[in-house]
Amino acid sequence: MRSPRPSARLLHPLALALALGACVGTASDSSAPGDEPCADFEVQVETYWSASVRAEVMNQGGELEVEKRAGVVTKMDRISEDWVMMRTAVCKDHFARQLITKQEYAARVRCFDDRLERQRTLATALAGEGELASVEGALDELLAAPPSCDTTQD
Repeated sequence: MRSPRPSARLLHPLALALALGACVGTASDSSAPGDEPCADFEVQVETYWSASVRAEVMNQGGELEVEKRAGVVTKMDRISEDWVMMRTAVCKDHFARQLITKQEYAARVRCFDDRLERQRTLATALAGEGELASVEGALDELLAAPPSCDTTQD
């Protein structure tokens, strides 16, 4: 009967190589310029518009308003997705691609963060006792982004 030692000796260098590869991969990922400042914008949105808030909104009101609430939830989802996409793009334009100045970046971030704050206010109203009709109107205004939020401006 053979001892399990030879296979154990083979696994040790393999485990060492995998661990070393993981460390090298982590080191190269963390030193990539421009990536860190543009990470986790989804987390910011999740603090205002999460699955639990979405479910709470859908459970409010009577059966007659379910279709309207579903439309509002869809708009809020779209606003969240757009915010993450635009915020990431402008961040990468400044930090990774160096296409915009620090001042342009700051102005756009203020615009995006203002939109996110307005979305938070609407989410709070929806989850509470806010009137669905007034929230729908405010959402339409929020969907029409002001020109200062256009990430394609020169």
